[in-house]
Amino acid sequence: MTVFSYRARQMDGTLAIGELVAENEAQAVREMKSRGLFVSRLQKKRDRRWRLPQLMERPFSKSQAGPFFRQLAVLLQAGMSLHESLGALAGEEGGRRQAFLRGLQQRIAEGQSFSNALQRHTDVFSPVAVGMVAVGEQAGRLPEMVAELAGWMEEEQRAREKLKTVLAYPMILFVETVAIAVFLTGFVLPAFSDLFLSMQAELPWPTQLLLTLGIFAREYAEAIALSVVFALAGCSLLFRRPQVRACIDRWRLFGPLFGRLRREVVWMKTYRALSVLTACGIPLDEAVTAASAVAGNRAIARVLANAVHGIQNGFPLSDLLAGEASLPHVLLDFLRTGELAGCLPSMLGRGADYAAQAAENQAARLQAMAEPAAYLVIFALVGGCVAAVALPWMDMMTMFV
Repeated sequence: MTVFSYRARQMDGTLAIGELVAENEAQAVREMKSRGLFVSRLQKKRDRRWRLPQLMERPFSKSQAGPFFRQLAVLLQAGMSLHESLGALAGEEGGRRQAFLRGLQQRIAEGQSFSNALQRHTDVFSPVAVGMVAVGEQAGRLPEMVAELAGWMEEEQRAREKLKTVLAYPMILFVETVAIAVFLTGFVLPAFSDLFLSMQAELPWPTQLLLTLGIFAREYAEAIALSVVFALAGCSLLFRRPQVRACIDRWRLFGPLFGRLRREVVWMKTYRALSVLTACGIPLDEAVTAASAVAGNRAIARVLANAVHGIQNGFPLSDLLAGEASLPHVLLDFLRTGELAGCLPSMLGRGADYAAQAAENQAARLQAMAEPAAYLVIFALVGGCVAAVALPWMDMMTMFV
């Protein structure tokens, strides 16, 4: 999609200036004609400001999808048509988000279904969202389905932000610890290195260790920097391989500290998606296929993809997932109970609620442990560096007493 800036005249002759998003100039001209605008100038927008790549260039992000569907549901339930609702959300002002919404409105005006219009933007709208909208269109219950979709996306967003919050604090403290170590080793200790080496006495082992590290870092700084660059480039190329990324995602589910939290969050998202999709009347095999795309973990997505074949052959989903080590036994019991009692959507929803509560409790415990543990590491590191500097001075004072 390309952003075009335009100058045009309205039916009454007034000047209109703005932006719109379209695939090419021909589509942009057709969209402007549908608005009653007569183009006098149309060109691709060139933004010469420096901005972060990709992240700042998106006219519509995944985080905006939940509020978008919530607002759309309110307008649809108020009796407005889909075309009118999209126009109301787009508004009259210019902007990348507004142009994106006008593009959706234009496709609806051309006779496309809403689900097909969303499917063109798979980087924003997940397969679950597209599938639910398609079911709502087929059943004639689009407003109710969009409201249900908005609730599911808001819950998923809360889970994602909760995990980011838990992981952010230890990472910040880790970066601070590394920065302090580099500062003490690279700047503080070298200032005293000549004096320590001229003492003609055996230095304490902490001092010897830090002096050796400082000398090594200064002499081989370029080699270390190149090694880091090549290592990062190699890891980036390696992580692009699907098999490697699936193995890493599998390890993350069972890694120390955050493994249990990741398992609870992944299966909460999966159960929530399955609950919403099966409640909409989507067959279980199709629901599992769609849920695998929103699990957020390639290892779990592979497990669910393998389960689809078993479902199509008549096996219960609970039996297919019984050997999955990452699935908590309680959640497996929710699934089995729902299948036996014939109330699978509601039991999947209860399982998702249970996983959400478990994830919240685990996050609270991790946050409670992270701060004192990080302070302990910082104290040990800084204390070791201070001791490495102070011990030789104490030996010098002892020599002159």
